[in-house]
Amino acid sequence: MSTCAVATCSNYHRKTKDKGVIYHVFSVCPNRNKLRISKCKRQDHINVKYARICSDHFRLTVYMDGMKNRLLCLNQKKIVKPDEVPSVSLPLQDNGEDN
Repeated sequence: MSTCAVATCSNYHRKTKDKGVIYHVFSVCPNRNKLRISKCKRQDHINVKYARICSDHFRLTVYMDGMKNRLLCLNQKKIVKPDEVPSVSLPLQDNGEDN
């Protein structure tokens, strides 16, 4: 079962399966993972092999254009651009501001 790795997010697959929420895997690039992990603000260790971040934390502009799927009238698969990090509904930063 997929659950969101963001510390303040209570989303998990069974709860959101009818709401269109997608659970994105972490990158294979360690440098990208460091930034994504820091945005999650978890106190415990995140195992990036199994962890997921739900689509509620990404802006619509961070998804790759699925032109091939559109042209072939296939289901659109939402894939986050490789360099993007979550930026919506995140835990408060250390300075008290929400990102």
